[in-house]
Amino acid sequence: MQFPITIELRRSRLLSFLTVLLHALAAGCLWVLPWPEEARLLLLIVALSLAHALRPSTIVGLRLGERGELTLLFAAGDVLFGSVQADTAVFSQLIVLRVRDDENAGRLSSLVLLNDSMPPEQFRLLRLWLRWRVNPGDSVVGGV
Repeated sequence: MQFPITIELRRSRLLSFLTVLLHALAAGCLWVLPWPEEARLLLLIVALSLAHALRPSTIVGLRLGERGELTLLFAAGDVLFGSVQADTAVFSQLIVLRVRDDENAGRLSSLVLLNDSMPPEQFRLLRLWLRWRVNPGDSVVGGV
């Protein structure tokens, strides 16, 4: 592998579809309940949740370092140096990347990446990098 590895992220169509499907299911469940019309205003909360979930991500890329360092690249051109947490989950079709900000008081972020969030070769490289570079024996900061 040639380091640093830069990975461009894109919106996952599968994740967007599943998000819309589950929000529609939740809205349908609220609609059929025998509640008064005022209580059905909870549908507005479901719609707001869907709009929030489908907003564009501010993170547009990742840069993977040779010694396990991770840099998040933002759409505005900003960069954030972070450390991958031990509770990051790596599966064949899904990565839940947990990153603690090294600069701003250790803010914890989660990034859900499906295999259609990037080209297949980059997804494979990220999975490999996460398995080799992150020590599973590391303690999780904050006990979470």
